Amino acid sequence: MLTLGHSLVFLTFLTGLYAYTWPSNIDYLEGVMYQQAGYRRFGVIDGVSPCSFSSDGEGRQAAAEWVRTAFHDMITHNAAEGTGGMDASIMFEMDRPENPGSAFNATMGFMTNFYNIQTSMADLFALAVYTAVRTCGGPRIAMRGGRIDATGAGLAGVPEPTDDLDTIAAQFATAGFNTTEMIQMVACGHTLGGVHGVDFPDITGNDSSTNFVHFDSTFSSFDSAIVTDYLDGTTENPLVVGPEGSNSDLLVFGADGNATMQSISDAHTFSNTCQTILQRMIEVVPSSVTLSEIIDPIPIKPVAIQMTFDSSRTLMFTGEIRVLISNRDDTDLTVQLHYADHDGNVPSNNTISTSVISYSTGYGYDAEFRFYAFSAPVPNGISSFNISVIPSSGGEEMYDNGRSGYPIQDNIVFLRDHSCLVQEADANGNWNLTAVAAVRNDASLTNPSFDVVVKTQRIGILVPSLAVESSGMEVWNSDAYDGFTLYTGHHSLPIYSWSTTFDVTVGEYSDSFKSSGGLPGTCS
Repeated sequence: MLTLGHSLVFLTFLTGLYAYTWPSNIDYLEGVMYQQAGYRRFGVIDGVSPCSFSSDGEGRQAAAEWVRTAFHDMITHNAAEGTGGMDASIMFEMDRPENPGSAFNATMGFMTNFYNIQTSMADLFALAVYTAVRTCGGPRIAMRGGRIDATGAGLAGVPEPTDDLDTIAAQFATAGFNTTEMIQMVACGHTLGGVHGVDFPDITGNDSSTNFVHFDSTFSSFDSAIVTDYLDGTTENPLVVGPEGSNSDLLVFGADGNATMQSISDAHTFSNTCQTILQRMIEVVPSSVTLSEIIDPIPIKPVAIQMTFDSSRTLMFTGEIRVLISNRDDTDLTVQLHYADHDGNVPSNNTISTSVISYSTGYGYDAEFRFYAFSAPVPNGISSFNISVIPSSGGEEMYDNGRSGYPIQDNIVFLRDHSCLVQEADANGNWNLTAVAAVRNDASLTNPSFDVVVKTQRIGILVPSLAVESSGMEVWNSDAYDGFTLYTGHHSLPIYSWSTTFDVTVGEYSDSFKSSGGLPGTCS
């Protein structure tokens, strides 16, 4: 544990203010959720901005499709048996009549850009609802992580436009929702989008690919028009006024004599109701799954942290500190790190300065960040650090990661500049991924491994499978860096899996979640 010298005891320690500790299995998901634009952007918002947008062109609306995908995945949950729910089983269910159209594959196709060993497709479906609703002017839906993807199809049972009320209500009840909640969920889900003629020509009367009959008069705004249009008799919702026998919304909305619809007709009430019911929807998971705490923007977060060696062969500690500034009046900050060395001792000068990165503002819904870069020699290594933030207006804050310090291991270090991804197909059509790691010279640190996440295409399923393939690493150079031996590992990587992640591991230590993207094309 990092113990700071007497010179720092006057700082205010901000522990207990936020339950998060670094690193966490929600780190990547939190970044994707809140870093939507600007510096270090992930850009999930690109798929649904503006709200009426779809990359498939006229007659589609990605925001509505993202919400629809999550609903179709969730509604086959069996609450009594604890099965199904938000588990991405829909990827195996695309041949069912209850899942027509391209909306689901379009959603999965976009979300595969963010799908990896740390973040499930089911979590990304939940994130899709959060992003689509906010983009279209709706409420902030609380988001948790930890969903686990199914490995096969679940039970059938998504309500269809031609179902009678008893059938629809029974499926909602099986999933754990009563009549009032059923009405709320359908209304909140149908404030966006409409019915596609190419999928339901019997309802729209036109099978054109661009025929898109909207649910309400403001289909690209998350508002209560779906309710008010229905109540005042001006609705053109095809599932209300369309051909007899395909009026599922009419049956659902009137299931309690319009009592629920009248209760949510006010814009503010509608927003609050949808915030609650859609959060419940994305938190329906199999009973074996435990979700994380609500993911709020992390106030202080290390990013791109890496040990390496500089040209003079000195061990270096590099990275950035992401600071949440949207909750600060004074954003003119001095950010410093205070570290303990490899053995846990505090050097006489243990302070590492940072520099704010020009044009480094990153932002998204609910958050704005600034990034502070650092690079400093740590010849005796590093085991942990604290972070101090000093506003120009005075006062000092110390972040100590729940009193344990931000942990760093320096026993195995991935060396990006020595590694490569050779983009020349071998006899099997694969590229060669080579990783070089420096392992501390210690009798207990032997036999490092190269652990690569390999993506494999699945017939008829858009989302690839992910599997970790491990192999041993061999000694490459024992003289390059004092106190360390260089090891190299190779993996024959399918071209489909060229953009992936990997770890280098020795014993209990790992330099993990490294990306193959951007690696040099030749090794040095």
